[in-house]
Amino acid sequence: MRLTKRTIDAAQYEGENGARFVLWDSEVPGFGCRIYPSGKRTFVLSYRINNRKRLLTLGGYGALTLDQARKLARAELAKVESGASDPLEERQRAAGGQTIADLCAAYMERHGDAKKSGGEDQRRINSHILPAWRNLKASAIRRADVAALHSKIGKTAPYEANRILALLAKLFELARRWGFVPEAHVNPARDIDRFKEHKRDRWITPLELPHLAAAINAEPNASARYGLWLYLLTGARKTELLAARWSDVDPERGELRLGDTKAGRTHYIPLSAVALALIDQIPRQPGNPYILPGKHPGAHLVNISKPWNRVKTAATLARWREEPEAAALIDRLTEARAAEKSKHAAKDLTPEPTLAEIRAASDTAGLTLPPAVDDVRLHDLRRTVGSWLAQAGNSLHLIGRVLNHSNASTTQVYARFGQDHVRAALEQHGERLLGAAKLAPAAEVVDIKRRKTG
Repeated sequence: MRLTKRTIDAAQYEGENGARFVLWDSEVPGFGCRIYPSGKRTFVLSYRINNRKRLLTLGGYGALTLDQARKLARAELAKVESGASDPLEERQRAAGGQTIADLCAAYMERHGDAKKSGGEDQRRINSHILPAWRNLKASAIRRADVAALHSKIGKTAPYEANRILALLAKLFELARRWGFVPEAHVNPARDIDRFKEHKRDRWITPLELPHLAAAINAEPNASARYGLWLYLLTGARKTELLAARWSDVDPERGELRLGDTKAGRTHYIPLSAVALALIDQIPRQPGNPYILPGKHPGAHLVNISKPWNRVKTAATLARWREEPEAAALIDRLTEARAAEKSKHAAKDLTPEPTLAEIRAASDTAGLTLPPAVDDVRLHDLRRTVGSWLAQAGNSLHLIGRVLNHSNASTTQVYARFGQDHVRAALEQHGERLLGAAKLAPAAEVVDIKRRKTG
């Protein structure tokens, strides 16, 4: 797609958890416009030099016109192709290249973008690290500074504080290797006590599944709808599933190939009859290689959190409405909301009250609402697969094989379980899932029994 002022002005950030989102230009290789969650836009140039991928910020959108940015991108590319210099390193040397902002930028370019969790790293950098220390020299950060930041975040989000501490430890380790700090610099993120963590044990119960299943099937985003069902049926990691291509599906062997996984190896997921039936229904988009296409041509679905939040909300409302008193309360709030919207022409008001408003009103009325499902996170869908397999009597080692866990202590035990064992477990899981949901995963499902015998 050739970038134009109109496409840039109309573009919205579509990344997930702060992940980098760039509109690429078809005219100049590697040239694009980066869109930030805040709406900020900058022109960037992606290039490779000495087998390293680099991303150079050319300037802000507005400060540079599109034509000026293209001209600058061509000039920088000429330097790279001639071997004269690395534009990014040249700029970092000129600016000193020693601040926390410079270190974080180097980390994402050289290390973070290659990780499956790169988007989460970028989000944490943007939300916590840069606001605290953006313009400070990397060598000026002391253990007391890190401990204070860890403690501040931990007051409300202890798990997140621990993740940021681990990220800082890696950042400063690489800072020493890359020359951002002296060789003898002590890593300020080491030897800081982490907050105690308790493993999350939330999964979807058979009682909750019918409401969630109906809400998934009612979700208007088709890619998200199919993706959520495949997530529940396979237990694949979200990032791996979203990036799966049609070429990764082997219908003859009934497998889905996921390469470059978190476990560091190619993972073959046996597809149950239910999963194969679902994949058969997904329409292919011409020119798009991905099973779950995104909004932009040739791209895959990126942000599944918004559709998932809609699904959780709809499922919770459906469950609450099964209780007559709760249904009456929701109806009263909905009517009041409609009147308010009509009276004040409030376009930002949603047709139905929020879950928080319903909870507040129920507390005031002394009404106990049925259990909700809005606390279920996306990763809990993967945990649901493991939990249901365990409840069906499968061993922990086989479950680890299904979920492609990378725990070294169980790797050798995995070898005892061939694909036939994994396939049988997922076949049983798919049938049990459909039975509990009391419906099929889409409006029209091919004859599953024919699939199994044909």
